[in-house]
Amino acid sequence: MRINQLFLILLLVLCVPAAAQAKIVIASGAGYRSLVDDLTASYTKDTGNQVERIYGNMSRVTAQASVSGAVDMVIGDLGFLEKAQLDFKTTDKIGNGKLVVIFPKGSAFNGEADLLASKVTRIALPDTKRAIYGKAALQYMRSKGIYDKIESKLLIVATVPQAASYVIAGEVDYALINLTHARKISKSIGGFSLIDENTYSPISIVIGQLKSSTNKKECDTFLKFLKTDKAQKITASHGM
Repeated sequence: MRINQLFLILLLVLCVPAAAQAKIVIASGAGYRSLVDDLTASYTKDTGNQVERIYGNMSRVTAQASVSGAVDMVIGDLGFLEKAQLDFKTTDKIGNGKLVVIFPKGSAFNGEADLLASKVTRIALPDTKRAIYGKAALQYMRSKGIYDKIESKLLIVATVPQAASYVIAGEVDYALINLTHARKISKSIGGFSLIDENTYSPISIVIGQLKSSTNKKECDTFLKFLKTDKAQKITASHGM
């Protein structure tokens, strides 16, 4: 009986660290899933602290963050987050987002003239009202004076991954998305080409800690991790 009691006590002691592991919830735009997955995986490996991740278009992400009370931090474009008027305790910059054109295997992109070509019939974009890269794509097309000429070719979808999926499936000629996601799917597409950053508004990607978070200590630990050399290298590898 005594041996059994000692065994139970030892079992409880061993289980306490796992049960006590810190856990935070981070909501992010779907186009940064690969970046956030890699950062949080490295963070969990180093600290043992768990991170729950929520992805979607930024309108849905910010809505969930503002009403659920369960989100600790949000990752997205600074301008979009400011308009969403989320109540942040602090914000920290992660990097700069970049717009690219991606194309299927066997194809290429040599400039906006390719978008105008008669053989090009469909161009996928994330939501031009709710998704930051959809807005950036719209600014690029208008800056180049080609929007009116190719408007009928545009296929508007909800998120960056959805736009990219049409290229992977070979169902569109091009898609305009962010560099981070383009790098993630590089083996599944023909390639990608950077868009001139002067043709769209700067995209500053930040992480904001909500005042409503009940895991402030754990949030601080994650934010400190983002400043480490290891985290910075991960971020750079994703094109930011």
